[in-house]
Amino acid sequence: MASVLRKICFAGGVALVGVAITIAADIPTGVISDAVRAHVDGTDATLGANVYAGDALSTNSGGSLRLRIGAGQLFLLASSDASITQDHARVDMLMKNGTAGLSATIDDPLEIDTPVGTLRPADTKHAFGQVSVVGSRQVIVTSYEGTLSLTHNGEERTIEAGKSYRVTLSGGPAAPAGAPAPQGGEGTGVGSNTRRLILDAIAVGGAGAGGYLIWRAVTESPSAP
Repeated sequence: MASVLRKICFAGGVALVGVAITIAADIPTGVISDAVRAHVDGTDATLGANVYAGDALSTNSGGSLRLRIGAGQLFLLASSDASITQDHARVDMLMKNGTAGLSATIDDPLEIDTPVGTLRPADTKHAFGQVSVVGSRQVIVTSYEGTLSLTHNGEERTIEAGKSYRVTLSGGPAAPAGAPAPQGGEGTGVGSNTRRLILDAIAVGGAGAGGYLIWRAVTESPSAP
């Protein structure tokens, strides 16, 4: 009898876990606050629509996509591809190519995973910035407001307001061209522990213009964080 009860309890526990996972998958991670020539899972992105963990995001030439996640925001500029992942309460935008950005503080549960590391606000002061994927282990990071933090395997580099850097992940084997960024910005494979972040200061330009316009829209909007 006891054995039968244990089996029933185990089956019930498995069922409850399955229900919890299904409910978690149905909880939106964010809401689309602006969309121009943008797509979610291959369909046209619409203002006010929910975005969920696992969704694939993309923008066409001249397009943009902005998401509101709690008190923070994430955005994609033109010709970009990314996906949304979630680890407990933290929401990640996993970059594949193009340009992504964020508007948040370190208390907001969002960050951007890139081929060279994870980008997030550095402190409790509001930060707004972006990152453009240049290659399999090179990005350009720009901060318009506040300080950004870029981390890889325990190494942290900060980007202050008004600064833009070309960041290269040195050492270790190069990832195949077009390979997706590793989650959490952690390197894998032989030699990953020898990699270091190298920052070269550059002038703000290129995709930075699009990011600046979004920054103006965010900072001037009464509903902005």
